[in-house]
Amino acid sequence: MKLDHQPYPKQGQLAKSLNLGLGTLRSRLCDVGFQEAIVYCYVIATIKSDGPEFLQTGNAPNFQGDLITLCTCKHFMRTFMDVQEWKGKWIAGFTGIEAGGGQNALVYMMRVAEVFESHRDLWQSGALTSVAKESKAVDKNKLGDIYRPRPGLGSPFDPNSYEPPIKGHGHEKDSVWHGDICYSKGKAGRRPALLLGETGLSFLWGEPMVHYPSALDRLHRGQKRLTLGQLLVHLES
Repeated sequence: MKLDHQPYPKQGQLAKSLNLGLGTLRSRLCDVGFQEAIVYCYVIATIKSDGPEFLQTGNAPNFQGDLITLCTCKHFMRTFMDVQEWKGKWIAGFTGIEAGGGQNALVYMMRVAEVFESHRDLWQSGALTSVAKESKAVDKNKLGDIYRPRPGLGSPFDPNSYEPPIKGHGHEKDSVWHGDICYSKGKAGRRPALLLGETGLSFLWGEPMVHYPSALDRLHRGQKRLTLGQLLVHLES
């Protein structure tokens, strides 16, 4: 049975940064001098394989609307720092071993450009185009990752302040989506930051081209903290 999945971009900035070879990726990032920047690496459990291609069957990371967002996944990781400390950090998401053909294959990398405390803040910020909003809105898309605020001045951390997910959304059942709005298990009591990737420094792969080396500890469901320079040295094609 064919799985529902996020389509990969065919035009726009993300399409230009799709399926870069490792040499090109290293060259681009060496040129801008981010070697000491912190990067968090993790496994995206919702990435499946369809022959040589990846299928993102989950809602986050979300790469619709020509922007990468991480707003409904890795809640605990997103509480590692205060909200504004995330700006300028990097995120790298990999497949699990099965989807990556026996290795952790790179799916996306992004430098965090904008950070928000609530879905209302993100929605009203102006950081998203109207196309991005409609492409990512959970009340319109089964694989959306951004909640549309209802009119009014209710708390931005109250689920009743937002339109609920469309029927069939992965977080709809048993009100799982309430945790996207008000996550209560954050490190040091923090709320999870909502992360938006920087245009021009967001990269996406739809097939296994770049890998985390099997000679090192494999990536699992947690996360690994490195400098960007260390990660770029470790990666293999």
